[in-house]
Amino acid sequence: MKKKSISLILLFFILANCGFEPIYSSKKPNFNIGEIKITQKNRFNSIIENNLKNISNNEGQNKFDLIINSERKKIISAKDKKGNPELFTMIISVEVQIVKNNMIKNKKGFSQNFSYSNNSNKFSLAQYEKDIEKNLINKIIENINTYLLSL
Repeated sequence: MKKKSISLILLFFILANCGFEPIYSSKKPNFNIGEIKITQKNRFNSIIENNLKNISNNEGQNKFDLIINSERKKIISAKDKKGNPELFTMIISVEVQIVKNNMIKNKKGFSQNFSYSNNSNKFSLAQYEKDIEKNLINKIIENINTYLLSL
């Protein structure tokens, strides 16, 4: 009985201290974003720029600049018998170029999409589309952050 309880306690300590750390832990990232160039002024680029400035570490070892370009597409995926749109797909694509010493070091594209039904109330449809845009851009920001942390 004593051996069994000692074994369980040891097993607990071994598993509890396995070295797991969350990606967004309290440690500061190891990169410093100097300048963020945006190819066109739009809401998505501004949101991404603000988020990346917040996670940048001024004391980071890796210093680079970014060029960001984003695009939003709303595609009619299905129509009813009369030809009215019935199903939409929203696609948000972001291209991030990493510039180091005035040369493009890396280029990576991030994309998210979501399909949704049409609504006869155009105001509620517009509000729903804004919510979809927020969710998609937040997913893309998470992917960009993870990508930059992996460099």
